[in-house]
Amino acid sequence: MQLRIEKIVYPGKSLSRTSGKVVFTDEGLPGELVEIEILKDKKNYAEARTIRVIESSPHRLPPVCSHYLACSPYQIMDYKLEFEIKKQQLREIFTSLKLQWQPEIELLPSPAIYGYRNKIRLSLNWQANPPTLAYHKPGFQDAYLPVDRCALVSDRVNHLISSLNILIPGTPLPAINHLEIRESFLLKEIFLVLESEDEDSLEQATRLWIPALTLSPELVGVVGISSSGRRKQYLKLHGRDYLEEKIGEVIFRYGAGSFFQVNPPLLEKVVSRMKEYLQVLAPVKLVDLYAGLGTFGLLLSSLSSEIMAVESDPNNLYYLKKNLRLNRLQHLRVAEGKSEDWLEEIIDFQPEAVVIDPPRRGLAEELALSLKENPVNLIFYLSCNPATLARDLKKLLPEYELLEIIAFDFFPRTPHIETLAVLSRAGKLSQRNFPAS
Repeated sequence: MQLRIEKIVYPGKSLSRTSGKVVFTDEGLPGELVEIEILKDKKNYAEARTIRVIESSPHRLPPVCSHYLACSPYQIMDYKLEFEIKKQQLREIFTSLKLQWQPEIELLPSPAIYGYRNKIRLSLNWQANPPTLAYHKPGFQDAYLPVDRCALVSDRVNHLISSLNILIPGTPLPAINHLEIRESFLLKEIFLVLESEDEDSLEQATRLWIPALTLSPELVGVVGISSSGRRKQYLKLHGRDYLEEKIGEVIFRYGAGSFFQVNPPLLEKVVSRMKEYLQVLAPVKLVDLYAGLGTFGLLLSSLSSEIMAVESDPNNLYYLKKNLRLNRLQHLRVAEGKSEDWLEEIIDFQPEAVVIDPPRRGLAEELALSLKENPVNLIFYLSCNPATLARDLKKLLPEYELLEIIAFDFFPRTPHIETLAVLSRAGKLSQRNFPAS
């Protein structure tokens, strides 16, 4: 079947129509004529895969990576088109809010569209001949796409990937099934994490792999993660078990399993936008929900009188406390547990501003209800999923007014978008209280 692609909808599906029925397929730029195969024919729409492109868009580019469908499927278009597609997707998602005042959505580009990621996670495909590092083929758990280098990470990380691909076939350790490479943008240091089904394979990797890998001075540490059911054991195999990054004057230390934003230069732009609002109200009592390493609490500490950071992950909590000591911060208290489990304490704290940076699923229902019933002067809601952000904004309105929606292209060449919504307590503040952005 041949169809003309109308547009690309979030999160990255190409949309066309046949006989009035919507068809979503996995590849195709706006305006392209493609041949598709229907995979699922449902009542209101169909799911398909693209077999070939018959008429190409002038915006189509040859992909940089052979595995681009797994790492960054937007490699096939020029960045100008990608940028316009993401802006269109955001407009469609937030138009559904049907506000009396619909804010203009700004999208800030990434300073770099390749080599920007500070983290890459790969599988080890031991069934290949020879064995190799790989991504899972999208939609498959037992099919792989080999990786010799990836355009989204730096040359230093790609050099380590090449070294591993040389070592792996000669000294197979099939219990090691995944690895992660992390890099500090500040110091250009690299940190390797090996994930294994048993400790014995990690000990063998220390003997067989690490001596050759550590000939590279950028590799400052190797950690092994041994998984037994849901329990994980972290083993320091070589050097340090952490990396350090610096954003402004704030130092962040983090280790294997810690969450940290993958595009630090854009993180600085997010914080800068938050500070424009906080400077009008400073100093404020601030709550940092889903706090991770304490990222926003620390970066906004100079404009805060007291900070309450709520985090549940033990690994993040360890480094959050470490980062408080490194930065000699005295006015931040840590609340250990899920954000929704600290509702009474948050209300008693009487915050003037709240930062929310939840996982893709968005806010817990009880947390959204508490913020609605106990409104604060200012909310910064940073989301990696604009669809759940729009859903949660509907829950918070009309107790809050939406001051601004601004998106940051944290993940160029991919369908993903990071979006910041700024809300004020209804009737308390308005856009005119703040400086023009």
